[in-house]
Amino acid sequence: VIAMNRVADRCVVLEGDCRVTLKELVEKCDKGTAACHIASFDRISLGLLPSCEGGWAIAVSCLRQDEGGWLHIHANVTVDEREKWAHWLCRSLRNILQRDHPKRTRWNAVCTHIEKVKSFAPKVDHVVADVFVGPVDSSKMRLKENATTGVVDFLGKFVPTPQNALPPSC
Repeated sequence: VIAMNRVADRCVVLEGDCRVTLKELVEKCDKGTAACHIASFDRISLGLLPSCEGGWAIAVSCLRQDEGGWLHIHANVTVDEREKWAHWLCRSLRNILQRDHPKRTRWNAVCTHIEKVKSFAPKVDHVVADVFVGPVDSSKMRLKENATTGVVDFLGKFVPTPQNALPPSC
């Protein structure tokens, strides 16, 4: 698929558990190896199920320092809690930014789309959320609103995430 889309020269595939592969890459970079030039990504797909939450912090650390990037976050989510999950996800990513990257004060986390991949169980879907994490003025993500963290709903309207966004039930 990468070759068919003609992006092989711009794409790095790190096979395995996202919690491990990105951490190993960062450790190699810290030691000054040749891996450093690829430790800054525009897009990171976090596909571990039932949740890839354990890889969120390292993924945020591996986004481009200047422009941020996109996280494609997979999870199993109760059908009627998708929006709640998206707000909790964005709030969690914002908390990671505040905790691990205090200099990134003007960075946001915005979920622009949630796609159902397949049904996982009755009333539970495997979904992937497209979340931009980066500076509010990044060329990679432009919102009309001066948004910090939130979700773009199915009508294309930005909905700010409340400070007390609670996790979903599953």
